[in-house]
Amino acid sequence: MYPRFFLVLLIAAVISIEIGFNSLFIILLLLPLTVDRRAKERILYTGREDWYTNAGLLLIIGFMGVLSTSIFKTNDALHRWAEKQPFYTDLNHWMASIPYNDGSFLWFRGLTVTDPFYNIYTIGFIGIYLIYAVYAFATANRQMLVRLLFVNWFVHGVIALPFYLFLNVHEVWSTMGYNWGHVPYSVKNCFPSLHTSVAFSCMLLARRESRSFAAIWGIYGALIIFTTLYLRIHWVIDVLGGLVLGWALYTLANKLAPYMLVRLERRRKRAPRTTAPVLRTSISILQNRK
Repeated sequence: MYPRFFLVLLIAAVISIEIGFNSLFIILLLLPLTVDRRAKERILYTGREDWYTNAGLLLIIGFMGVLSTSIFKTNDALHRWAEKQPFYTDLNHWMASIPYNDGSFLWFRGLTVTDPFYNIYTIGFIGIYLIYAVYAFATANRQMLVRLLFVNWFVHGVIALPFYLFLNVHEVWSTMGYNWGHVPYSVKNCFPSLHTSVAFSCMLLARRESRSFAAIWGIYGALIIFTTLYLRIHWVIDVLGGLVLGWALYTLANKLAPYMLVRLERRRKRAPRTTAPVLRTSISILQNRK
């Protein structure tokens, strides 16, 4: 009944095992349990042209992820340029002077790169919206796909980049001199926390879906946010900034998504229509009864 769903899920699972996305693989195994009646109806009644359009949206989301990674790989050159600007501001001393801003209330053990929470931190915040996109495509959920165009790492990163460049805030472990093996793109990419903003906006998106989907991603998103403090990477103020950014982009997505959905619907109506197989069969049965 759901060949597209399980095919895409299988591909995502194979990729996750190959690259080592252990925590996401557990989520992938649970995803089929979150398919509710609305998702089943969408799968059954979605025509070929709509699947093609949704595939295009999925490719755009994937490309935005690749592009954002490429941008952040140029961190060192960007930061060297930013340091020469007159409005470059060092906030490290101020961040360290605020009581409990380092998140020490969540430090309950020493750290190594084999810590299971590190896997969630390194993979989760990128994977969370990519798996959302795979799920949305497999269940013909264009509402989610369109919103993910505004709620993904690329958009979050573009907004956060000026803060990263001109507000010099080092990661907590770097400021403390506690090198436990974490190797970031740059120790200066701190405020706001993109892990928090991406995870929180995706948690808000999940509330639009089934309860089981919202529960799974709510827990996973909360764990991503938790790891930013537990792993001595982000300051509490970084996390608060990430929550604000995540909420703002989720709100923006809800404002802009209806306009894009209307445009896509108009485009679909202008194109030659191909009725979904199940719907076409139902129409034939009704006509025969007459």
